[in-house]
Amino acid sequence: MKFPVCDFAESEEGFYSQCASCPIESRQPGCALEELDNGTYIFNGDTPHGGVKAVFYFKNDAGDQVSKQEAVHVEIHEFDEHDLLVAILYGMVDPEGMIYLKKS
Repeated sequence: MKFPVCDFAESEEGFYSQCASCPIESRQPGCALEELDNGTYIFNGDTPHGGVKAVFYFKNDAGDQVSKQEAVHVEIHEFDEHDLLVAILYGMVDPEGMIYLKKS
């Protein structure tokens, strides 16, 4: 499976890339993420680890939730159709917008 599934960035196989620090606001058509509140975003659709949605928590170095454009770290929780957690991924946000992840 490739991510992101948006209209603005090229997809990579099996991991989330280009979502962090993306210059496109999540409110714009074509963005794969929907902003819930500051620092929390949701993706609805098939995820790389068999889920049906993923919740992104973007954070700064102090651990405070921030907008994705200000993020240094990201935590991604994937959920199945019963809202059960199937995977948690932790990542560093690169200034160019890539997310480097480690699965727990």
